[in-house]
Amino acid sequence: MVRFGFIHESIRQLMLRRYGEELWNKVLERSGFEAGKENIVNHYYKDSDTYLLVDSVSVITKMNREQVWELYGGFLIEYTMEMGWDELVRSMSPNLKLHLCCQGFLDNLDSLHYFIDHVVYKANLRGPSFRCEENQDGTITLHYYTGRPGLYPIVKGVIREVARRVFEIDVSLSITGRTQRSVQMNIGERIEEHVIFQIKLEGNANADNFIAKVPAAVPESSENYLRMSSLDFATALPYHFIMDEECKLVSHGREL
Repeated sequence: MVRFGFIHESIRQLMLRRYGEELWNKVLERSGFEAGKENIVNHYYKDSDTYLLVDSVSVITKMNREQVWELYGGFLIEYTMEMGWDELVRSMSPNLKLHLCCQGFLDNLDSLHYFIDHVVYKANLRGPSFRCEENQDGTITLHYYTGRPGLYPIVKGVIREVARRVFEIDVSLSITGRTQRSVQMNIGERIEEHVIFQIKLEGNANADNFIAKVPAAVPESSENYLRMSSLDFATALPYHFIMDEECKLVSHGREL
């Protein structure tokens, strides 16, 4: 498997901002990268290169690998929003999880990954998949499926930072299940991992931004039409479907 070079560049930015250039140079030396060759954004790096880079960060900063990935997950939101993705992230949903059949931020994570990989970068990579459930005790269960085992701490960092930065709430995440299975594919064996998170709201401030019981009202406009073709819409939202008042299918995403 390969990774888009953006991941390497964002790891570099995190280390430079938190620890400085001297530490980053030590990371490069330990991992065997030549300075300037480790962060080419449009280059595809092998997974082994990325893991080696993170392992070097772990050793030199004296954090374990899970702590590094979680720290990276939080920084990833900060960095991407700085780069101009702020409006996209905020427009995904007014809440972390909407009630019943409505779509919240967590429900739209698959579409976000698909849009970035396939539409923006034309990378055609296979990203992770997410499924979200609302629990009777007011918590959220998030299912995370991936073909890259061990990266689940990124999810913890991302969700905490999105909750804080976008929805102005504090949440805690605990792992309630983690399983792996071997899948035979044309390119060989693939290990798939399923991690189950329980997400809990900490405190009562802005509680409606956690799970909204009523969908947010959409302001009326004199220009109620979408300025993109139906094909672009199906590509941007690959898992969507639209039904009319008679429950007839009107439109669906390219992956359905």
